[in-house]
Amino acid sequence: MINGVIIKPLKKIPDGRGCIYKMQENSDPEFKGFGEIYFSTIYPGIVKGWHCHKTAVLNYAVIQGMIRLVLCDLRAGSPTYGEIQEIYAGDQSYSLVQIPAMVWNGFQCIGDQTAIVADLITVNHSQDEMERLDPHNNDLITFDWKIKDK
Repeated sequence: MINGVIIKPLKKIPDGRGCIYKMQENSDPEFKGFGEIYFSTIYPGIVKGWHCHKTAVLNYAVIQGMIRLVLCDLRAGSPTYGEIQEIYAGDQSYSLVQIPAMVWNGFQCIGDQTAIVADLITVNHSQDEMERLDPHNNDLITFDWKIKDK
């Protein structure tokens, strides 16, 4: 597991009207602040990544569908420098994944349903605050996004 990453199971609270999906409260021990929250949809098989935020802490929760979230730690001096971590999140594993600043991340929608990813980020989203790499062809991170049968 990459140093500083938190994976916390979350609660779904169903009743006769529908379901509440808990994500984060300001009293949670891992709460780092609020900049904004936004939702991102991703179609089956598509990859969104790589992204690296310079100062922001990301808090992902997948409220529909499933994703494979991949993290790569290239932080100088990190005890997990060079490690890659794969996390499956969504309908079958509803959880909060907190990603520290400067950890590269990307995600791929798996299954046959569009996924909806919520991101509570600790700063206002800004292109100046983020770096991007092509998920399939770059000189920094080598990762094969193909799903492999085991």
